[in-house]
Amino acid sequence: MILKNKYPVCEFDTGKNPIIQAANFLAKSLPEKCVVTFFRKELEQFVSENNLPVIGYLNSEVLDIPIYEYGYGTDKLCITMAFCGAPGAAVAIEELHAMGCEKFIICGGAGALTKDSKVGEIIIPVSAVRDEGTSYHYLEPSREVECHKETVKTVVLCLEQMGIPFKTGKTWTSDAIYRETPDMVELRRNEGCITVEMEAAAFFAVSQYYNIPLAQLLYAGDDVSGEEWDSRNWNTQKNIRYDLIISAIEIIKKL
Repeated sequence: MILKNKYPVCEFDTGKNPIIQAANFLAKSLPEKCVVTFFRKELEQFVSENNLPVIGYLNSEVLDIPIYEYGYGTDKLCITMAFCGAPGAAVAIEELHAMGCEKFIICGGAGALTKDSKVGEIIIPVSAVRDEGTSYHYLEPSREVECHKETVKTVVLCLEQMGIPFKTGKTWTSDAIYRETPDMVELRRNEGCITVEMEAAAFFAVSQYYNIPLAQLLYAGDDVSGEEWDSRNWNTQKNIRYDLIISAIEIIKKL
């Protein structure tokens, strides 16, 4: 049933019979546990150090993203990257799920909305403001979407056991990296957001739609809390990014 609205992005179909389904053309071939990262160079380092085999691909017209297998004990998980932005995030989870993945830990970076944030600070988003379009195709319109609660609890417990400092909080998922204006940043900060990124709301919406355990680790990167942008060299934090991949792997072993 179509729920009509004045604005197309807020129109929602309650039906679950899409014309195109990933399961129609993708076979189940992957381990059930999957780590997804946005850190290409650090992932390539980890793959090289551990001699990980390629066991599949996320295909697109622009590029094909390899999916690697990582063995630990008698078990296996897979590690890959997602396409950037909310649509790409949703496609990645849809296709990985169709190929057999049932549990996800995502790791990436985010802009900091608070002045007391430190580069590399670990954030566990418990909810996301839906300032993008993709999530509205999976869930009825609402201001926010929550992360999978039980998976968040597991992440929090694991980080505490590993002795890794972190914060939990709300993130702002935006579709437009070049439209993060000072007034909009202030608005989002006033409603409780501590980070901004481009995928969390979509990840959480797909997770809810399929009832998939999923959570995300973010590290505070660039600073957008003031009148001027401070990059803080966020995309050169090699050790932080590599360590976040390792943490994600250790956490998903517990799911």
